[in-house]
Amino acid sequence: MKNHSIDHPDHAEHPDHADHPDHSSFSLYRMVLFGLLLLLCLTPCTAHADEQDNPFAHQIRPLLVKYCVGCHNATEAESNLRLDSLQRILHGGDAGSALVPGNLEASLIWRRISGLDEPKMPPEDSAQPTAEEREILRRWIEQGAPGKDAPWSLQDQWKLLQQQGKATTQTTTATISSPSKKTAPAITAAAVLPDQSMLAGRYGRLERLNYDPSNEAWVPSQVIDLIGKVSQIRLDHSATRAAVASGLPGFGGQIHVMVLNNPSEIYRFEAHRDMLYSAVLHPSQPWVATAGYDRVIRLWNYKTAELLRSFEGHNGAVYDLDFDPTGQILASASADETIKIWRVDSGERLDTFGQCEAEQYAVRILSKSQPSPNAASDAHAGVSIIACGADRRIRQWELPSLTQPSVSPMRHAVFAHEATIHLIALSPDHRFACTAAQDNSLKIWDTQRWDLVEVLPKSNELPTSLAWVSSTPESIRWTTLQGDIRSRIRDKNQLTTASDLLMANQSRPQATIAPPTQTPVEPLPANIEGVLMPDDRANGGDWFAFNAKRGEQWKIETIAAREKSPLDSHLEITDSQGNPVLRTRLQAVRESYFTFRGKDSTTIDDFRLHRWEDMELNELLYASGEVVRLWLYPRGPDSGFKVYPGSGSRYTYFGTSPVAHALNEPAWIVRELQADQAPISNGQPVFNIFYSNDDDPQRKAGKDSIIFFSAPSDGTYYVRLRDTRGFYGEAYKYKLSITPPSPRFDLKLETPDITLRPNVGTEFTIATERFDGLDSEIEVSFEGVPEGISVVQPLTIQPDQLRAIGQMRATNGTLADLPKEFEVTLVATSKSEGKEWKSPSSPKLKVKLNEKPTMQLKVVDRSAPDDAPPLTTLRVRPGETVSAKLVIERGELAGDIAFGGDDSGRNLPHGCFVDNIGLNGLLIPAGQSTREVFITAAPIASPQSRWFHLRANVDGNPTTLPIELIVVNEERK
Repeated sequence: MKNHSIDHPDHAEHPDHADHPDHSSFSLYRMVLFGLLLLLCLTPCTAHADEQDNPFAHQIRPLLVKYCVGCHNATEAESNLRLDSLQRILHGGDAGSALVPGNLEASLIWRRISGLDEPKMPPEDSAQPTAEEREILRRWIEQGAPGKDAPWSLQDQWKLLQQQGKATTQTTTATISSPSKKTAPAITAAAVLPDQSMLAGRYGRLERLNYDPSNEAWVPSQVIDLIGKVSQIRLDHSATRAAVASGLPGFGGQIHVMVLNNPSEIYRFEAHRDMLYSAVLHPSQPWVATAGYDRVIRLWNYKTAELLRSFEGHNGAVYDLDFDPTGQILASASADETIKIWRVDSGERLDTFGQCEAEQYAVRILSKSQPSPNAASDAHAGVSIIACGADRRIRQWELPSLTQPSVSPMRHAVFAHEATIHLIALSPDHRFACTAAQDNSLKIWDTQRWDLVEVLPKSNELPTSLAWVSSTPESIRWTTLQGDIRSRIRDKNQLTTASDLLMANQSRPQATIAPPTQTPVEPLPANIEGVLMPDDRANGGDWFAFNAKRGEQWKIETIAAREKSPLDSHLEITDSQGNPVLRTRLQAVRESYFTFRGKDSTTIDDFRLHRWEDMELNELLYASGEVVRLWLYPRGPDSGFKVYPGSGSRYTYFGTSPVAHALNEPAWIVRELQADQAPISNGQPVFNIFYSNDDDPQRKAGKDSIIFFSAPSDGTYYVRLRDTRGFYGEAYKYKLSITPPSPRFDLKLETPDITLRPNVGTEFTIATERFDGLDSEIEVSFEGVPEGISVVQPLTIQPDQLRAIGQMRATNGTLADLPKEFEVTLVATSKSEGKEWKSPSSPKLKVKLNEKPTMQLKVVDRSAPDDAPPLTTLRVRPGETVSAKLVIERGELAGDIAFGGDDSGRNLPHGCFVDNIGLNGLLIPAGQSTREVFITAAPIASPQSRWFHLRANVDGNPTTLPIELIVVNEERK
């Protein structure tokens, strides 16, 4: 039997360790005889004598470990006070000595425990000493605090707890499986083995369990004694070995490594000086990584208990570890609110993920391709890191390299539970994950987008382990603190929706009393003129009744402020009973708040939001009833998001009204729910959006109101019109129209005149005004372009966008043979759902020539020499950054050359931007003539091809040649 027990030297050292006596004067015979006689004389009373001789070690130290050492130890010494040894207690902390032997009133440790001094210790929300335990401490201090620090191992403490009958205090009586009425101690950790049997950790022992269908019970086939609480059981990637972490808080941890096909082959050793939380096995080597309360990660050869390497850098307890399938990297989750990635071969820290907002309890490495453990390539292998913890989120980061430090983009951050998430398990193919939270909820997720797949029936007790049964990937098995072993078979053909649905926290507004006076509007469309008179005050404004059939679209609009009326209108739509009509529901998926400063009701720029790194472009942001859409990331430490449309006054969505936002005001990233879609139970609110509006969402109508109404069913509806301030009078005139929407657009030139210079391009900007929901792509062509002039066409304004930037240049670089002045006509069309719209205006671009030279510039490949030909194409994937080199010929220009700020990439696709602009924008400093330019494509960037250029802010504003940026959506090779 290979049962290896190794006392590791980590526990051999002690600050108060006495020197051993010199036995060299004894012969071997005399030593053995003396020992036998001593053993015969003292055996019956050894334990009692030891306890009397050293009451500190046997009575007081266990009490302090139980209540105090967790916050006053070598790793975490609050107020610089340690209570893990008598010498340290006498030494004291910031408040002086914690103990004055024989003087109860002068002993701080007694005054805090008894509540004579504030703050009382342990804190009120922690476990408190019993009256008997306080009496033991009182008598010990009054008797002069007898005892001494002595070498004390984890095994010694465990034996003491067993002698005192405290080694089984953490057990409960419960059913071992749902059908059975047998009782069993609590299961604190478990793992499912390939043969469907289980390893179950209980307090003080490990059991290998097999299910007996005849008795409907789990029966142990092997029992292994170990020390303390089993905190984790983990199988290696091939499910041939198991690592078991156990231990005692304040004393240390114990590792067991089992070879599953040989139950007798077990390796055991002690590790760390405090509680052990995690132990994971290397995929291909006889190595085990361990971590716990002492914040240090250690890598061991479990066959020899040799310490191979330590990984230091966490500032809090380390709760979980995971190796990647190749064994090249190790991930760690910590109480310091970070996830760290380490190189196994060197201990180098490759990255730290700091986006988490609370303790992280679980981390797993997700691999799409599941490479062989023997693979050693540094090529990207589809590896990503997932983690969860006390902030109730699941986060996922992509890991670009297994060998080099790198910036790992965060791909997902999902609010997943209403309470702390403490467990996560991946399905065998990594397509699904199951999570468990401390409110006893369990959920299944799709790991592609972290969409909720199913909410499992809530457990009656806290889940303590979670596993997918490998042979049947649709099966989930979990254990509970009550000792239960439960299973759930999920029918993938009948996936259920969440059963514990979160109801909206924004309740439906109370029904408005049906107005005593309504004006029927028939037939539609209709235009109405009216005045809000004082008599309308009791009626709450003017009311208009109209009939609509399900799905009919109507645009309801006031014209008042635009005709100089003092009326600041507010529109809302109710049903025939006066109940507000629901437009949509928005599910919050991330919470945030405004930082640095608040926002007025018009600004589009500098939306500074807490945890903006968790947010993505085009996502919807809800705050105080207003919904906006994120247009551009913050572009440096002193900036915030831009919201749509990217310039001018900001747009709102779903007919919501723009409002000012205060500093620290809460905000949420939200997603629209479909009519029959149940909200996700994620602890976040659901906002009901009703048909109402104060100011035009696109700000074209100023303070006038516009609602686009889609009738949810056949029936009669009311339009209520009032002044937002409650004002009435003869001057408060208005026009109200109820008409079908008229989608259309108009085109204009923001730079109607340009001047061409030799050998460079000159840019111009076109803009569109969109009406009534026409958001499709607009294609602009150019008529009347003279021979010898080049312009990229068609020039397109992307869907939902308002601008495009083109450029014009002489094809041969010289202007001698070209007309000195000419005009080019712009023609714009848009197509959507089989319909075509044409701009009613065809603006003309006026062009002049100027022979005066200006600065020459070009973009070349980043590794090419400065005299290389210009680059014409760049390729980028969503979520990637590529680079090229900008080269200029300064001539007589001596200072800094600027190329713009967050708009320095001219005409880039939406979601693509120049990423290295710095605080002063994109610059080539004085004395330099080149600059590397980084272009990033956000994850939302769609596959496309678009021409862009760079423009210098010098005389003539010259541009580079147009470069085709191709956004591709292909897998990495």
